[in-house]
Amino acid sequence: MTDSINLTVTNEEDRKNRFISSILFSRATIFHPASRLTSTMKNKLIEVAQNGGTDQNNPLESVTIKSYGKNFQVDLHVDYLLQSHRDILETMLAYAQTIQLDDESYEAGSRLSWSNIYKTVKNGDISSSQSDNFDSFIDRDATVLSMSMYELATRMGMTTTRANYNQIERKIIQLSTAHLIVNELDDQQNIVGKKSLKFVQDYRFYCDRSKFKRKTKDTGNLTNHVFLVPDMRLLQAIRDHGYYYRLEQHKMTHYSKPSVRSFLKYIMTHKPSFLHQKMFEWALDSYIHSIASPVSHSFRSDLRKDLLNQAVQIEMDFQIQIREGDNGLQLIYVGDDN
Repeated sequence: MTDSINLTVTNEEDRKNRFISSILFSRATIFHPASRLTSTMKNKLIEVAQNGGTDQNNPLESVTIKSYGKNFQVDLHVDYLLQSHRDILETMLAYAQTIQLDDESYEAGSRLSWSNIYKTVKNGDISSSQSDNFDSFIDRDATVLSMSMYELATRMGMTTTRANYNQIERKIIQLSTAHLIVNELDDQQNIVGKKSLKFVQDYRFYCDRSKFKRKTKDTGNLTNHVFLVPDMRLLQAIRDHGYYYRLEQHKMTHYSKPSVRSFLKYIMTHKPSFLHQKMFEWALDSYIHSIASPVSHSFRSDLRKDLLNQAVQIEMDFQIQIREGDNGLQLIYVGDDN
């Protein structure tokens, strides 16, 4: 049965323009808006490791948010995640080729395995950096994202170097281990519901030999392609509380600072018409309050300056002006539906 299965492979240009993020975890900024771990985060990881690691009652970080009229406490477990982790995840959700069982194979009860997925790359092999390289079955309902490292880095505005590919590998591994616990709270802040949310169910690093410019024996099985299976809980959260269309993801490459990208993703959890005439300082304070991990003393002033420096680009991308009002700077929505 495995040999006769058929796959539906959809190229990026043929995919529908669907949401790639969820308000449920986007109003809680658990992807820390920095390019590297802070000293506070490093010390916390050492402390947690010495105490036996995180457990359900002792997360790395927590933040309380309001979404859809309810209060939630969002807990981060296992490892810290940075904005760059989110960039990788949502760039793949936006632009990767998708692979699924076709309808006939699905209805026939066929099983999907990694060996089936590998056949979608004509001339390749498991990367030497893939520690888990045995064949195994994948959830029949799963969608596998398939993308070259070259395109992934390019789509994120990164240079296509081996060092950056290695960095992407490390962050995909961290995405596969970290998870959230989303606690629903009542009016007295008691937990009345609990859900676990993972980002990545499985992944494989792959070597597509057809992409090597020089056909030499010393290339080895270097990673230049990645297959990633988003966790079903992530896809459900996006389906139920989705926002930010995949074809908008390219706008993030206009902003080099991770804090700016993070802020923009946060404020866009609100409709632009809701932001109209809101105070700029209110938006900054609301965003900073959403960040699960402590930020530096200069974070607010640095972010404020960076946003003002890119005000023209922000207006071009999101139709939101930062304009002087009677009582200070305001956010003004200049889109068609205002």
